[in-house]
Amino acid sequence: MTRNASCYITKRRAFVSIITFSIAYIYNDHVISIHSILESGSTILNLQNGNPNPTSTFTSSFGEIPNKISGQLNSFANQVGYFNLSCPFEMSKTSCAFLEYSEEDRARTRISSEYYKSVIRNAFDSTFFSGSNNQNTAKRVFMTGDSLTRQLFISLVCNAFTLYDGLVEHTEINWKEVDPCRNPSLCKIKGGEHGTFDAASVKFRGGMEVHFVPHKGFKDKGTAEVHVLERLAAEASNMGRVTFGKRTAMQPGGPVDVLVYNVGIHFGMDEFRDKLEYFVNKVTIPLIRKNLSARPRIIYFTTPTQHFNTSDGTFQGWRGSEWSLKCVDEVESNPRADIEKKILAPGVNIDVLLDYDDLNFGMMHVGKHDCAHYCMPGLPDTVAAKLLDLMK
Repeated sequence: MTRNASCYITKRRAFVSIITFSIAYIYNDHVISIHSILESGSTILNLQNGNPNPTSTFTSSFGEIPNKISGQLNSFANQVGYFNLSCPFEMSKTSCAFLEYSEEDRARTRISSEYYKSVIRNAFDSTFFSGSNNQNTAKRVFMTGDSLTRQLFISLVCNAFTLYDGLVEHTEINWKEVDPCRNPSLCKIKGGEHGTFDAASVKFRGGMEVHFVPHKGFKDKGTAEVHVLERLAAEASNMGRVTFGKRTAMQPGGPVDVLVYNVGIHFGMDEFRDKLEYFVNKVTIPLIRKNLSARPRIIYFTTPTQHFNTSDGTFQGWRGSEWSLKCVDEVESNPRADIEKKILAPGVNIDVLLDYDDLNFGMMHVGKHDCAHYCMPGLPDTVAAKLLDLMK
């Protein structure tokens, strides 16, 4: 389905305050200053800085949340770029405002929205409207992963569409007629717009393009690329560069300038490690060693922390008890991120590793047995804003 941004609802300007993140760049166990980012490439996004700690401020019972906050929540639509399906590219199953059933849900929506509204605009301003960066915006980005990567794509297109008139020049998002959703409490919209999609593309004013193609998760054979790693590996070995493949929603305007990748959460830990090592040994190292100007900038973002009530916080199947599928506020570690940070070495086998400290953000997940995806708008927008900055 082809989307033209001019056909949609009148977009409001959102007045968003800016948080200055305290960023540390780490390489070989040493903290490096911001001026060394091009040499190191490792970025830790401090999600705590300038924001309330969700674990200490909001209790599990939400006892500290005022009982009457519905009116306050309604005002968020006038303060943020998108909210409660106001963006035509949102998916209903991660819109916590749309999924509200209880006071606890409303509290989850509130803290996620508070987080979101303070970080977005600066990233877009510096990328698309800074005179010194005009030449850097005409880039073509290939994002491949599962639904966690898709959340970052949604954030990029929804913020661009709702915050800036005319910034989104063209989009193609293939909404599924039927959403193969396994969780009825999240599937209020069962198909069509605001349901679910696989491959999607957006072109921004100035020429920048972002193309998302899933490799795992719910997908159609024609709109996903299950063996994307094998294709990227063959291209890296034979050509010293990679292409978009044949599954993008619209035809790319040129070669891949930036590759954004994440293994995702649909593999067990052993297979997860194998996939990541394959990505490094067969894709990134061959590209970096060839040292060709045609190769893309390679960005990997660490897998968001899961907050299931299990031994390590990760999802361990649908056979658990009702309680075991509820989200906990905080976990001690993120097993997938720990593996990623051991294997990936910025400046050696990856250009940029985007990491962030979300161990105590369990309260900002969608909930209703989904402790893997965060509410939108919410924490994914914070990560997407930094990702956008790193694409420049």
